[in-house]
Amino acid sequence: MEEEPTDGIQHGHITSLSVMRTHRRLGIAERLMRLSQRAMAEVFNASYVSLHVRQSNVAALHLYRDTLGFEVEKVESKYYADGEDAYAMKMDLTDMQIKNVPEVDGEDADEGGEVGSMGKKGDDGKGGKENKEGKEKMIKVKVGRGLGVGDLVERNESTKS
Repeated sequence: MEEEPTDGIQHGHITSLSVMRTHRRLGIAERLMRLSQRAMAEVFNASYVSLHVRQSNVAALHLYRDTLGFEVEKVESKYYADGEDAYAMKMDLTDMQIKNVPEVDGEDADEGGEVGSMGKKGDDGKGGKENKEGKEKMIKVKVGRGLGVGDLVERNESTKS
């Protein structure tokens, strides 16, 4: 998250993302990006996320533009130390923000304490189970700076074990 945004709008910025060559093409970078975007929007109420990418980085451009939906805002000339230009890219997060959601007391929510998600169904790449009313029952779970990436998820509480 930008600590003191120059435009006055709360937003995140991706500084660096990399996946070991032996682990590429497994969806790891996409998953990291989607989870970080969700956390930025839901936890910090970020309006957008931005990043810079080398014009020559075809794989990263495909991920950001084609898979995740980032848009090129402008070209920054000689952005990198070697003189290469960068695309300044941006993605709106306002659809993911949680607005007017009541707080849930306690560790787990009960029937009356369910909280909806502003995220889109299936954006984690997995289908969810529906309850008898045909809606997914999602509850708010703890996320934040002290937790690992694995904790930045929603739990589906449609079926109790």
